[in-house]
Amino acid sequence: MLTHRQIRYFLAVADTGQVSAAARALNVSQSAVTLSIKDMEALLGTPLFERLPTGLRLTRAGHQFKHHANEIAASFEAAVKSVEADGDITGQVKLGMSWTLSSYFAFPVIEQFTRHHPQIEVQLFEEPREVLEQKLVKDQLDLALVLTSNLTNGIGLKRKTLHRSQRRLWTSPDHPLNKKKSVSLEDVAQHPYAVLRSDDADKQGLAHWTSQTGQPEIKLTSSSIEAVRSLVASGQAVTILSDVVYRPWTLDGRRVERIELADTIPTMDVGITWSQKTKLGPAEVLLRETFEKSIPKT
Repeated sequence: MLTHRQIRYFLAVADTGQVSAAARALNVSQSAVTLSIKDMEALLGTPLFERLPTGLRLTRAGHQFKHHANEIAASFEAAVKSVEADGDITGQVKLGMSWTLSSYFAFPVIEQFTRHHPQIEVQLFEEPREVLEQKLVKDQLDLALVLTSNLTNGIGLKRKTLHRSQRRLWTSPDHPLNKKKSVSLEDVAQHPYAVLRSDDADKQGLAHWTSQTGQPEIKLTSSSIEAVRSLVASGQAVTILSDVVYRPWTLDGRRVERIELADTIPTMDVGITWSQKTKLGPAEVLLRETFEKSIPKT
């Protein structure tokens, strides 16, 4: 049977990509981490990591397991926190969220929250950023989970950034750029490009290009992340997107690689926002704090 310690060790290696870095973060020996991973793989009957010269990389089974491992870790922490004296808090929270955040962050946290606080009702609203901002200002929402790096300034919103996600180049495994030691935006501009049209990703994605770098040929603009992922995996285009939306496998099993760019690319910042003129009640504060504890920090 898997233990909570093994789950912690696995997640540390998955996040750092190196046994040594995971061991330092956990304040344990490298041999303890290595043995724990080997025992897990033996118990599960499948490799969770590929062993590379530079470290470890999750296999497809490893990625699937990580999703559940994050939920287990979050549930364990929530169980520990549940002994705190907040059981008397009741109420209703109107929570808005953008597409990216509802897809990749929101629901595991909301599930955890409602399981431990059934006396608090969470109403969910998925809207574009501009609509979420308007509803917060008009007190039609209490909180919104958004990309804080995209928020409009000066409209009366408070924000708390919880996670900064790096943007990297996505390519197919055999793409020419995947063989270069260093890849610049100028290099990328020489290849067909895919643009994701979601949560301002199209504006952010096209903001990288200048007269110095040149402009890539836009092969596809799509609101479907799976369409972009499939086009990249087939070698027909490349793209620059956040690690938040990265998955190494397409629906039909082809692989997408990530490459560090030589140029500095702004991060995609995930966080929560609320109206400056509204005092949050205990239920809203409790939900905000749950997101602060549950969303992985960088």
